[in-house]
Amino acid sequence: METTVLEPEKKRIFAENEEELLNECMKGTAFGLQSLDVVEKVAVGELNAYVKQLMGEYAAVTRRVSDIMKKLDIDPEVYGTMKQKWQKKMVKLSIFGDKSNSNIAEKLIKGTNMGITDLTRALNNNALSVSDETATLARDILALYSGSVEALKRFL
Repeated sequence: METTVLEPEKKRIFAENEEELLNECMKGTAFGLQSLDVVEKVAVGELNAYVKQLMGEYAAVTRRVSDIMKKLDIDPEVYGTMKQKWQKKMVKLSIFGDKSNSNIAEKLIKGTNMGITDLTRALNNNALSVSDETATLARDILALYSGSVEALKRFL
């Protein structure tokens, strides 16, 4: 995929666009961590080991998002405990009847693909008006998502 790099004088950075993209990054990684936390308790063998590894990668990139948000004095959108509890219950329900690694991998792939869609949309909508640091972070998260989808396919 070829990316066009804009000349610095043509790129205008807007705080609200930085905030929007960073919040989308935070939302995706936070929801991903919550889902992985639920799955880690039921996945077995190699999938369990991979989920633990992935949790570490998600935690590291979440810290990067948080650090940039702090530096820019952006308060992350708070996803209340009710929404978090609901999301965890939905993950548990989706694997309730079938706790096989194949089913778990399928659910993780579907969730990750939703994250790819949401973050790609946010990046496309804001790429011309955010800092290179924020755009790079979003691309790094997309690469993490894409890599995890590919890795999870072996468990189907």
